[in-house]
Amino acid sequence: MQQANAVYDNLAIQVPLRGEADSLLQDGYGHIGEKRHYILEPHEALYLVEKERLTVIDEGERRILSFQEILNRELANDPMLWTRYIIYRDIRGRGFVAKSTIKNGVSFSVYERGNYPKKAPSYELYALAEGFSETLGHIEERLVEVRDSGRVLKLAVIDRRGEVVYYGLDKLEIERLGANELE
Repeated sequence: MQQANAVYDNLAIQVPLRGEADSLLQDGYGHIGEKRHYILEPHEALYLVEKERLTVIDEGERRILSFQEILNRELANDPMLWTRYIIYRDIRGRGFVAKSTIKNGVSFSVYERGNYPKKAPSYELYALAEGFSETLGHIEERLVEVRDSGRVLKLAVIDRRGEVVYYGLDKLEIERLGANELE
């Protein structure tokens, strides 16, 4: 596939040419936003730039942005971007299609190879980065939400070196014990 072109305008990363946008959308990248514009999420754009499948041009400066420039600009808006990117890159590298599902945190719906967009996602990945705290109550909430949707929850744990380890929670049963039951 030849390189697609995108425009960075401080609000979004858009792919203006319909043919390029359709090709990326078919491969599971981006979404159609307001006014029928084709929008790439920052982690998707970073991945495509790294793979040399996308060139991002700053609309105001009229120059090509590097991977690092896009990352630095977008980190100001999303402190979890690097975590989101690391997981996204790992998932895509394994041949899966992933779509972001929540803004506050890092979570992806993951489609089995060859199933996007024909079938619903099979997994929900929820990220935990080393050094960030998370409550078991919040993980339990995500587990219940995901289980009710028919998907399997997987925790994606990222260590300080950027390596991702996945843990399945499909059979996890969480029991709540009263204080008098612990005595």
